Amino acid sequence: MSGANLPLLRIPEPMLARPAPLPSGPAWSFELKWDGFRAIASSEDGLRVRSRRGWNMTSVLPELRRLPPGLVLDGELVVWKGREPWFPNACRRVLNHDLSVLVTYVAFDLLCIDGTDLTERTYCERRELLVSLGLDAPGWATSETFEDGEGLYASVCELGFEGVVAKKHSGRYRPGERGWVKTMNPNYWRRESEIEGVRRSRERRARSTA
Repeated sequence: MSGANLPLLRIPEPMLARPAPLPSGPAWSFELKWDGFRAIASSEDGLRVRSRRGWNMTSVLPELRRLPPGLVLDGELVVWKGREPWFPNACRRVLNHDLSVLVTYVAFDLLCIDGTDLTERTYCERRELLVSLGLDAPGWATSETFEDGEGLYASVCELGFEGVVAKKHSGRYRPGERGWVKTMNPNYWRRESEIEGVRRSRERRARSTA
């Protein structure tokens, strides 16, 4: 059976982040907020990839069939323009199925390995296991983490990146919950369109429940 036809029922919803000021202190780890498409990728029984909203993305990502077996990863599908993530080209690849556009799956969490569910383990434990896999090859990479959140945020704003995500070292993985913190670059080029998209989504939900 091809990965595009495999059910996605065993793949959890992604854990989400809530907008908030950047936290500080030794209890937190920080990483870039990548501007791409969120994806949970499973290599447990053939490749299966689901989007944040449950869309089966498997057929769009044939290069991920080479991932090591037995993993369930959380990450972001990123397309580069030079050294910067470039969302318009990510749309070309993911939404228009343009396989000429090279994509990188940036993994930032490990949810399962060889049948063992890791979601009840701490973020620190999951992160150590993720790093130990050495996921660095054409088609995928492991997101870098930082201890200095304020320094990372200053660099993000200077370089024009999207923002920073903060994760508690002791945090468990809670599918569908907003357990992480995201702090956005207010001058990011796509920021206004994102705010407008959220506003329209809220208006649609309000109309549907009226």
